[in-house]
Amino acid sequence: MERIGTNITTGKLKKNLIVAGYITISIAFSLLGNGIINLLILLIIPVIGHYLYNNLRLYIVYYTGFVVAEYLTDILSMMLLSLLFQHNILYFVSGQAYYITFLITVRFIEFIILKILTAIIRRRHHYQITWKQMASSFVLPVFSIINLLSMIFFLQVYISEEILLLLLLNILLLLALNIYFTSVFDIITKNNHLENELNLFRQQEVIQAGYYSTLEQKYDNTRKLIHDIRNHIQAMEHLYEDQKNEEGCQYAKDIHTMLNQLGQKYYTDNKILNIILNDKVQTMEALGMKPDIKISMVDLHFIRDVDITTLFANILDNAIEAAASSSEKQIILRVAMVHDFISIILKNSATLPPVKQGDTFRSNKEMHEGLGLKNVTRVVKDYKGDIQYEWGEQYFITRIMLAV
Repeated sequence: MERIGTNITTGKLKKNLIVAGYITISIAFSLLGNGIINLLILLIIPVIGHYLYNNLRLYIVYYTGFVVAEYLTDILSMMLLSLLFQHNILYFVSGQAYYITFLITVRFIEFIILKILTAIIRRRHHYQITWKQMASSFVLPVFSIINLLSMIFFLQVYISEEILLLLLLNILLLLALNIYFTSVFDIITKNNHLENELNLFRQQEVIQAGYYSTLEQKYDNTRKLIHDIRNHIQAMEHLYEDQKNEEGCQYAKDIHTMLNQLGQKYYTDNKILNIILNDKVQTMEALGMKPDIKISMVDLHFIRDVDITTLFANILDNAIEAAASSSEKQIILRVAMVHDFISIILKNSATLPPVKQGDTFRSNKEMHEGLGLKNVTRVVKDYKGDIQYEWGEQYFITRIMLAV
């Protein structure tokens, strides 16, 4: 349960003792073979989960769903084994062998069900788990079930105390192996998630480094301009004294242009978004584009800086790439409050149609995996939002709604 999210801090020793006690009681009562008692034992799981791991209402649903899935697994497994036994597909020399087979099979199937539910919840919470990774994590539990069934089947041919001890040892080793590989899979999943976060922080760091480098360069240009300002004023005075008004006006405009280039344009009171927009506008202007950006008074404090970077940097990068090869070279960005949502609309001119990839798009560049828009989709879902794309003649529109 801990692997699918926790918001409660409990002593590790206390938690382990309670869980170990529950497992011991569960195993002891399961040997009685009473379905009602087994169900009552399962119903303790939501209580343990609620008070030891996560007390959010959503997790009560998760824990209850797990109980239902485990109980149904018990019933369906019992029905399946009974059918196989009745049709002589499986044969047991004693009821004891049948019961041992039933218990072992059911427990491993329950283990697989738990892994499936955990994987689904992780994907819901946007951990980077591919379907291939999820499927590969079930190979060992399935192999364990087949292996144990085979051993129990051959055990009925010849049985001795030594063979029973070997069977018990095999069961314990397989159980330990499954737990170990589950832990390894969880570590790999967390590493993938952390690596993705690290890449996003690096992207933000590159943008900020470029921003501060630009500021430093503009500071040097400011010093040069201040040093030469007396000469510029004298030159303008001479032009007006010589009645060269047009040349004087043009000279003044040139000075204004130089001054404007020294400043950072203000788009929004959100510092990181302002940095991103200035950085991207500089790229647009260098490519001869016509950016049209308007940011209304919106409060973005609830969005992490790294998520703002992921969201705006990626959609703007894709827009710049598409608009650069178009004839109009136009990019329009609007951010505004619409009721209880923040609306983000980005429209860019485009000549080539976007490449569809599942529910999203990817770049037209070769060997481009479309990870940028996947990260954008992840951020939008994290903030309970919605993202839609529209492709029309010579333009592409990205619409994002974020819940406040």
